[in-house]
Amino acid sequence: MTSFEPFTIPAHTKVNLCLRILGKREDGYHELDTVFQELDWGDLLHFEPAEQFSFGMTGLSFEDGGNNICLHAEKLFRDATGIALPVKISLEKKVPPGSGIGGGSADGAAVLKGLNQIAGFPLSTDRLLELALELGADVPFFIEGGLQHGLGVGEKLEKLELGFKGFILLIIPPIHVSTKQAFEALKIPLTPPKAPFTFGRLLEKATLVRFFDNEFESVVFHIHPEIGALKSELLTQGAYFASLSGSGSTVYGIFDSLDQARAAQSFFINRYHTQITLPVI
Repeated sequence: MTSFEPFTIPAHTKVNLCLRILGKREDGYHELDTVFQELDWGDLLHFEPAEQFSFGMTGLSFEDGGNNICLHAEKLFRDATGIALPVKISLEKKVPPGSGIGGGSADGAAVLKGLNQIAGFPLSTDRLLELALELGADVPFFIEGGLQHGLGVGEKLEKLELGFKGFILLIIPPIHVSTKQAFEALKIPLTPPKAPFTFGRLLEKATLVRFFDNEFESVVFHIHPEIGALKSELLTQGAYFASLSGSGSTVYGIFDSLDQARAAQSFFINRYHTQITLPVI
């Protein structure tokens, strides 16, 4: 049995403050221009010493067909290091799957970080980022989190500084949005990518409000008008900025005060899964 004190890693979610599709690549993937913001809310990953490796889940239940990203992360770590750790990992699930805020991706990153910690940090941050990309395009962001500008498929990351404050209200409707369908509906041709949006390392509130948007909104709101109505209602309820996160289904609004966010939450809480959270700097 490996000796360590039990510990917990929060698998914080994220929102996309902006998301633009710059072009389609020959390998079928799309070049993205996005800004990820880590949120102070998400699942929890608990690590305990054990006689052999095991994995279990509590909290929200969903069908994963035994294909959980946490199991993939453990195998990637084992293959990369040659270390098979006897550890019990428990996923405390709080984030509805398929909500567009990176719940599963954050879980995978948390497993990589937790196992690396238990093993005495045999993998560098750069190597963890490489393994994270094998799990999914947005998983590398969750290795370091915070506020980052993402290019490529989302794996080319640059840290930014947050130049504004706000309380973020998440509205998570029980609607599954197919990312594949959303990309297909955009009809991005196989062309050289557009130039990414340029802004300083300090992300100001004025830049967010005046220039940031999510190009998936045009197609997702057309396919699912209910999701588009949520964005409109968030703005009506006083959010100074509102957007779809990723390809959805989560829509979020940013408010100047906690009282404003709570007042808006009361409008949605009986119909949707809601959560008030803060950006992690």
